[in-house]
Amino acid sequence: MKHSLNHFLKYFLICLFISINFHSIAQRIKYSVNESWKFHKGDYQEAFQPEINDSKWQEVSIPHTWNNLDARDDEPGYYRGTGWYRRNIFVGNETAGKQIHVLFEGSNQITELWINGQYAGKHSGGYTKFSFNITPYLKPGESNQFSIKVDNSHNVDVPPLSADFTFFGGIYRDVYLVITDNISLSLNDYASSGVYITTPHVSEQKANIQIRTLLENNTLKKQKIKLTHTIVSPEGKEVIEEGSAVTLKPNHQTEHVESNIEINNPDLWSDITPNLYKVYTRIYHSKTNELLDEVINPLGIRWFSFQPEDGFFLNGRHVKLIGTNRHQDYDGMGNALPDEMHVRDVLLLKEMGGNFLRISHYPQDPVILDMCDKLGIITSVEIPVVNAITESNAFTDNSLEMAKEMIRQDYNRPSVMIWNYMNEVMLRPPYEKDTEEYIQYCKAVGAFGNKLEETIRKEDSSRYTMLVFHGNLKAYEDAGLVEIPQLIGWNLYQGWYGGKFSGFDAFLDSFHEKYPGIPIFVSEYGADVAPRLHSFNPKRFDFTTEYANLYHEHYLKAITDRPFVSGANIWNLNDFHSESRGDAMPHINNKGITTLSRELKDTYHLYSAFLKKNPYVQIGSENWKTRGGIADDAGTTIQPIKVYSNASEVELTLNGNFHETARVTDNIATFDIPFINGKNSILATIKIGDQKYHDFYELEMKQVPQILNDPKFPFTEINVTLGSERYYEDKKSNRVWIPEKPYSSGSWGYVGGIPYSPKTRFGSLPAADVNITETEHDPIFQTQRTGLEQFRLDVPQGQYAVYLYWAELESPVKREALVYNLGQEIIKDTTEAREFNVVINGNIFLKNFNISDQIGAEKAIIKKFIVNANNNEGLKINFEAIKGSPVLNAIRVYKIY
Repeated sequence: MKHSLNHFLKYFLICLFISINFHSIAQRIKYSVNESWKFHKGDYQEAFQPEINDSKWQEVSIPHTWNNLDARDDEPGYYRGTGWYRRNIFVGNETAGKQIHVLFEGSNQITELWINGQYAGKHSGGYTKFSFNITPYLKPGESNQFSIKVDNSHNVDVPPLSADFTFFGGIYRDVYLVITDNISLSLNDYASSGVYITTPHVSEQKANIQIRTLLENNTLKKQKIKLTHTIVSPEGKEVIEEGSAVTLKPNHQTEHVESNIEINNPDLWSDITPNLYKVYTRIYHSKTNELLDEVINPLGIRWFSFQPEDGFFLNGRHVKLIGTNRHQDYDGMGNALPDEMHVRDVLLLKEMGGNFLRISHYPQDPVILDMCDKLGIITSVEIPVVNAITESNAFTDNSLEMAKEMIRQDYNRPSVMIWNYMNEVMLRPPYEKDTEEYIQYCKAVGAFGNKLEETIRKEDSSRYTMLVFHGNLKAYEDAGLVEIPQLIGWNLYQGWYGGKFSGFDAFLDSFHEKYPGIPIFVSEYGADVAPRLHSFNPKRFDFTTEYANLYHEHYLKAITDRPFVSGANIWNLNDFHSESRGDAMPHINNKGITTLSRELKDTYHLYSAFLKKNPYVQIGSENWKTRGGIADDAGTTIQPIKVYSNASEVELTLNGNFHETARVTDNIATFDIPFINGKNSILATIKIGDQKYHDFYELEMKQVPQILNDPKFPFTEINVTLGSERYYEDKKSNRVWIPEKPYSSGSWGYVGGIPYSPKTRFGSLPAADVNITETEHDPIFQTQRTGLEQFRLDVPQGQYAVYLYWAELESPVKREALVYNLGQEIIKDTTEAREFNVVINGNIFLKNFNISDQIGAEKAIIKKFIVNANNNEGLKINFEAIKGSPVLNAIRVYKIY
C-alpha cells in the first residue's frame, strides 16, 4: 500500500496559511526579508561599514547554511567560524513614528547585527528566536544597510559543546521585519508574542482561562488603552470576549492579567481530536477606538498527568505515547529548510500513527509546533545542553536564557507538555571517575540542574520537567540528578552499542523497581540502517535493514508490555548529519526510520502496522530493487520477505503463479520466496470484512550460478564482498554485491583467512566503522578477509576483467574517540605491516604490494586486471605473503569474451 502525502501536505499548508492570515492587520506588519543577501564565508574586517564593496560576494537566500556540503565531504571536520551577510533594505516613510524590529527564527550560533554601520545587538545561541529593536538605527524613506555576522565556532560558554549531530552555521531560518505602533503588545520579552495563556482548571464541563499580557508604551506620555481578548471556537465562532481599561506609563512595559474567563462545555484538545481555539488579543486607543495592535495565539483546552505506575493520561484517558525524535536537516541542504519540508516531516509522523514528538536536541522551526498543535501530536521541547557542561557562570547564564526563550516563545502551545533541559550530560565527564575533580564536576552538574529546574518551574508550573540520561544510572546518581526533574527519559541502546536486546527489558525493570515513584520515558532507542545493506544472518553493528528490524521488533514489544513506561521516542524520524561518524554511510547517523531524503525504511512500516487504525499492508524492503543470490538446482533463489500489516493474515503471490498465506504475528507475516533470475513481481493482499487491500512490489534478481561452467546458467559476472555476510546494493550502477563463501569444486569462493573483525569492549564488530576516502561505496571496503591464500573461480575459458578492491583498515593514526560511541572504540595498540604478491593463473600481477606505504590507509583502491582463462583452468588468484597477512576487501569478475 503506497501512501501519498501530497493531499495532506496541500491541506495543511492551506490551513497554516489561513491561520496566519485569518485577520487583516494593518497596525502590525510582518514580512520576511530572506532574498538577495550577499554572503562571505570567513571573517572580513569592518564588513559592517556601509561603504564596503560586497559586489563579488556570493548571493544567497535565507534559509542558508555554509555547511550543507562540507559536512559530507571526505575532509575531516567542517567549517566552524564566521560568515557575513549584507544587504540593503528599503523602509518606507510610512514607518516613521513606528517601532521596527528585526526577528530571527534561528541563526547558529553567535549573531551580531549592524544597521547603517551602527551596532544594533548580539544574540548567543543557535536554536531559538530572537529580535532586535532597530528603530533608532533606521532611516525611513531610504535604503538601509544591514550587516550580520554569524559565528558557529566552538564556544565553551554556549551550549551545545559536543553532540552526535552537525552544528550547521548560518542564518538557517526565516528573518522578518516587524513594524508596530508605539503602543503595542510586547515584542521584547524573549521574542515571544507578549501574551501568555494558561488553563489552571479544566474539566469536560468547564475551563478556566487566565491570560497575562505584556503591553508597551514607547511614547513620552501616559496612555489609556482598551485591551480585549476574544476567544474563537474551533468552528470559527466567537465564544467570549473580555475587555479591560489599562493605563500605560510613559516608556514603560506594563503587565496585565485577566483571570476570570470561563468556557462552558469546552471542545477538548487531544491526540484524537486536536480542537484548537484562537485567542485574539487586541489593543484599542481609549478615545478614538483605533485598533493599535493585534496578535493571535492558539488555545488548546486539556488536562494531563504522568503516573509512575500507569503512564500518561490526557483528559482522563490513558494514552501510550509512541513517536520519534527529530533532527532538522535534509540531504544536500543541511538544516536550511523551507517551511514545507518541516511540515512534511510532521505529516510523516502523523501518517505513521505516531502521537508523540521529542523535539531534540533544541527548539526547532516554529512551523513544527504549529503542525503538532493542529495534528494532535504531544511534544517535549528542550534546550541544547548535550553531553557535558562548562563549569562557568557564563555557560549557566546562557543556558538559563535559552530556557526562558524556549518557554516564553512556546508557552501557549497545547501540544507542548514537557520541558527538557539536559541530554546525557554524564556521557563523558571531563575527569576520571572517583577523582576529586570528578566529584567536584558532579557537584557542579547537580547545582546546574537544580538552577535550571527552579527556573523552568518558575517560568511554567503547568507542564512537566524532564531530564534525559544514557544507560549509566550510577553516573547520574553521582551528580544528584535522578530526583530533580518530574520525569526521566532514558536513552537506551542495548543490542546496538553493546549488550543484548534483553538488557533493555532488564534495565527498565531494574530502574522502576529502584525508583518506583518516578515516571519514565524511553526517550531514545534505535539501530543504524544503511539502506544499501542487507543480511539474512544479521549481526549487531552491521548496519543492515534486517538487524534493525529485529531490534525494533523487540523494543516495541518491551515498551508496550510495560504500563509504567509512559512513552517512547524512536531515535530518529530521519537520518541526519553527524560529521564525525565513519560507519557504513560516513558523516550520517542512520538510525532514522526514514532516510535523509525521507525514503521510508522497514522500521517505519513496522510502526505504521502497529499504530494505524485503518487497514494496512506493506511489503518490506520495498527500496531493495536489485537483489543478488546464488541459484539453486531449480533455477530459483530462495530469500525471506516480511510483510507488515494490522490484519490477521496475508496472502502473497509471486509472478502470478506462487501463492502462499501466512499468519500475522506482532504485525509481521514472513514468507520464503523462490525468486527467479530477472524481474519478479510480488502482490500482498489482506482482507478485512468484505474489502481487500493490496501492496505491489517489483524487483530484479541477479543470480550467480552455483556451478560456473553450467551451460544452463551461463556466467556473466560476480561481485563479492570478502569477510562479510552482507548484501550491498549499488543503486547508481544497478549492481548488487553478495556475501563471500568458501570455495568448492566447480564453483567459486575464498581459500584460507578469517574475516576482519575489530575488537571492542562490547565484543567484535562485523565491519570497520571508518570513513573510506575516494569512494561513495564505503561498505564494500569496510570488510575484508585477512590471511587470504586464494580466491578461485572455476569459470569456462575466455577473457575476464578481474577487479580487486582494497582498503587498509588499520591506520597508524589514532582516531579521536567519538563521544556517543561508548565501548565501541577499537582495542588495538599496534598496526600490522603487510606486504604481499598478487598472482593470477601463475603470473605475478602485483609484486611487493604494500597498501599503507604505496597508497595510504582508509583509502579506496580498485585495480583492474585483464586475464585469459585457458584450458578450463578457471581463475586462480593467489595472495603470497611476504610480510604480515594478505587482505582482500572485495572482488568483481566480469566476462569479456
